[in-house]
Amino acid sequence: MNALLRGFGDRILDRLVPKATAKADTSFYKRCYCRPPADVMKLCHVVGGLSSCGPCDTYFIRSC
Repeated sequence: MNALLRGFGDRILDRLVPKATAKADTSFYKRCYCRPPADVMKLCHVVGGLSSCGPCDTYFIRSC
């Protein structure tokens, strides 16, 4: 009886709760170096679990 109820509960949870994936796509900035008064950053991406970064060519005016 417990096995029957456990299987039924699992099926209901599968319908109500979406499956989670560990591979999230995102973008973020990574600091390359500081050239006062700006931080020099590069844009990095994570797509499908693989990551890559572009050149160090983005400037943010803020204290280093």
